[in-house]
Order: sequence, then structure tokens, then C-alpha cells
Amino acid sequence: MKAHHWFVYSLLFLTLLSGCALHLPPPAPVTDHAIEMEDSNLVRVSYKITDRLIANLKTPLDAEKTVLVSSFVDVKHMERTSDFGRVMAECITSRLSQSGFTVVEMKLRNSVYIKERAGEFLLSRRVRDMSTSHNAQAVVVGTYALANTDLYLSSRIVQAADGKIISSCDYRLPLTPNLRAMFYGPLPEQQ
Repeated sequence: MKAHHWFVYSLLFLTLLSGCALHLPPPAPVTDHAIEMEDSNLVRVSYKITDRLIANLKTPLDAEKTVLVSSFVDVKHMERTSDFGRVMAECITSRLSQSGFTVVEMKLRNSVYIKERAGEFLLSRRVRDMSTSHNAQAVVVGTYALANTDLYLSSRIVQAADGKIISSCDYRLPLTPNLRAMFYGPLPEQQ
């Protein structure tokens, strides 16, 4: 009989213990942060990107300190931008300003960043110098990649001091004739 009581008490203890485990917070769900848009209105797209970057911040930005915004660059040729890349920077600058941030747009010919390494961007020397001269806390950078029928965008807010990524957002847009016209020259038409 004692063995039966021991078994029942053990079972009750394990049940209570497992009940405690159910009250732990669930792990964060894995979500798809990439956004697909059927529309290619660059003002709307850039505003959504900016809003998402602000919402995804791991480290809050000080509205009194400067945020630099660079033109988006071609992922294959990071030293090259286009009308598309410049328009994205203009609209993101506007949206950050509308959101209360102090913003300076960088009009550079050369690449804003060199490469990514372990979650950090190595910002070019010129950008680091501009960050220092403007007392900038962060830089908004972005890349784009042209595919046959889509345009892929990746944007990040990078801390100016150490190159750590503190926010990111990815988009896919349909590559419409209007968007095609914003790149370096005639692109091959899709078949």
C-alpha cells in the first residue's frame, strides 16, 4: 500500500511540476519579416520601410542626435547607385524627419559600407568621418537586387560608432516598367 501511495504522490508531484512549466512565457515566434508588396509606389514603399525600421529598433534612437541616410546601392556593385537608390534615400529622409528625427542625407559617390561581418557593417572611412562631424548616432543604409520580375530591397539602421545593426527590414517589389526606368540604362525586357 505504501508503494501505491508513493506512486500516487510522485505522479501528483510530476503533474504539479509540469503545470508550472506551462506558465513560462512561450518562445518568441519565428516570423517572416520580409514584406511583399504588389504596389511599386516608392513613396508608400519607402514610408513603410522607414516605419518598419523604427518599429524594429533594438536600441532606441535619440531624436536630438543626427541620423544619416544614404542612397540605396546595387548589391552586386556596392559602389554604384541609381535614380531608384537616390529616390529611396530622399523618401526615407522625409519620413524620418516627419517622425521627429534629426536627419542629414549623405550625397556620396562612393559606397557607404564595405561589407558585412558577423552582424556588423564596416562603414567606409568617409561615412565614419561624416558621422563624427555631424555627431550622428546611426546611418540608414540599403541595398537592392534586380531579378527577372522582382526587385529585392534590404534596409538597415547601423550604429555609427561601431557598425552594429540595430534594425533591419526586407522587401520584395514587382519590377514594373516604371521601376525599370529608374535603373542605369535599358534593362533586358522580360520574356
